[in-house]
Amino acid sequence: MTHRGNGRMADKEPTREERRNYNIVVLAMVSMSVTTSTIYMVLPIFFSIHGVSRSGNGVLIAIGTFAGIISSIIAGRYSDSHGRKPVLFTGVALYALVFFLFALFGRDFNTFLILRFIEGFAYYMTPVAITTIAADIFPQRERGRAMALYTVSGGVGQMIGPLIAGLFTEVANFNSYFVFCGSFVAVSAAIILFFVNETLPEELKVKPRTRARRRVNIHGFYSSLKGLGAVVGIFLTAILIYRTGNTMVNPFFSLYLREVLHMNMTQMSFFFSVRALCTLVFAPIAGRLSDRYGRKPIFLFGIATLTGTMMGYRQVRTHGHVLIIRALESTSNAILQPTSRAYIADLVRPETRGFGMGIYMTVMDESSTMGSILGGVISYIYDFGAIFLIGAATAATCFGIVLIGVPEAGALPHYEECRSPDTPE
Repeated sequence: MTHRGNGRMADKEPTREERRNYNIVVLAMVSMSVTTSTIYMVLPIFFSIHGVSRSGNGVLIAIGTFAGIISSIIAGRYSDSHGRKPVLFTGVALYALVFFLFALFGRDFNTFLILRFIEGFAYYMTPVAITTIAADIFPQRERGRAMALYTVSGGVGQMIGPLIAGLFTEVANFNSYFVFCGSFVAVSAAIILFFVNETLPEELKVKPRTRARRRVNIHGFYSSLKGLGAVVGIFLTAILIYRTGNTMVNPFFSLYLREVLHMNMTQMSFFFSVRALCTLVFAPIAGRLSDRYGRKPIFLFGIATLTGTMMGYRQVRTHGHVLIIRALESTSNAILQPTSRAYIADLVRPETRGFGMGIYMTVMDESSTMGSILGGVISYIYDFGAIFLIGAATAATCFGIVLIGVPEAGALPHYEECRSPDTPE
């Protein structure tokens, strides 16, 4: 792997080898996306069959994202000190293992709680490593397209995953589905181990502390967090707010389809697969547009669209109308995923990129934790309409915060320091 010198990465045109390395990473992630795209579809139904209440479902979904809060920070720091590849491989290998554990072990709430924690801990290590690898390899002018390619791999999984899950759970059983997922992800772990190269140069690795100083240092963590800058803090606050509302909806969408629209698993699979089609079409477009016109206007368009779709869910009840709203919501997410990843990668400094992406993923995880718990409670006390209303309000709040408080990265001092001579103004 060819690395950049002078303490900087991704300020020149990536080599063919580097592009190939990133393409292998993205290809390996298809199996992950096949499985993760069905978690909100399959697990709430699986848990419900085994006697878990709706509020209990919220806790089980939340514990996975709570584990991600821990693993994202660990992954960010470890990737800055030991490299991106060990973090990526560990996350994928552990994630494969947990599906076999789902197939083998008991069917009670406590077992589900432990397995969901392990699953979340493993899964949320991987986006930190992948987005950091993308930021290592690609300059800012190509970073939106790079993040979009990662999002497209998710779209492929979102298209295949729900169809496979519907088939397995209707024709076979949940155990067959879990074994398939574990085997499929294990292939990705092997690809990463044997074919993916490290992207962090040795000279940029954070030197390990002495044994006496390895204890948890809250002050040091706070200093690192503060060092990310006020603009990063404002952007992460906006992400936390919108994601909390949005993840109140996602874990319970399959329950909404079953209890309100009375769909079976096969019918649900098409509603979950439409998200994939929108991702495949609109994520590359969003990436290119954000590279050309800037992250901010594209992000704001995506968040405004999401606000409208949350309100739309409150007004519709027929299968056809819900499918249309689902397509619009999926389009907004296809825009927001690559754009927000590229936005935060631009805003953080190269020397703290792993830590910064880890904190970004921690915010994503924490919002999912809060959203899952609140969504379970609110849907139990009120109804699904209340969740959609809160989702619209949080998205609108995010729009206002980013509009007023978050500039393009080009306005920040470190952008000029890291600009290469051939980077367009």
